[in-house]
Amino acid sequence: MPAGPDGRSEPAAHGYTRDPAPRTHEGTSEIDLTVRSRVVAGWTVLSVEGEVDLYTAPAVRDAAVAAMESGVDHLVLDLTAVPFIDSSGLGVIVACLKRLREVGGDLALVSPPSSPPTKLLSVTGLDHAIPTHATVDAALADVH
Repeated sequence: MPAGPDGRSEPAAHGYTRDPAPRTHEGTSEIDLTVRSRVVAGWTVLSVEGEVDLYTAPAVRDAAVAAMESGVDHLVLDLTAVPFIDSSGLGVIVACLKRLREVGGDLALVSPPSSPPTKLLSVTGLDHAIPTHATVDAALADVH
């Protein structure tokens, strides 16, 4: 199968699919994902960098759960540097939204228009349920 410009295989008209995660010689996955946390105006901002998929979504979930267990009830998930997200990542977003709203909190997403996370939210209809903004500043301005 020919590879697309981003290194993914190109099947039919559905766009690109992800090749399996790279493996080291020891057989373990190389997870190239970073999640950084900071507090801005009373909201915790988790900035995610890298692909969010079956292999890496647990790291995003763990960071969000750690924040929520420490008492955070207002979370901004910054997906600006996420070039790929699959249903595993979407599941983490929905679980965060549900848990935060159960305690009277809220979730805002940061994802530029036409980015993979924004497209996935639109296709699934979740763009109507979760506020999505182009920048962290725009998200924070909207939630205050």
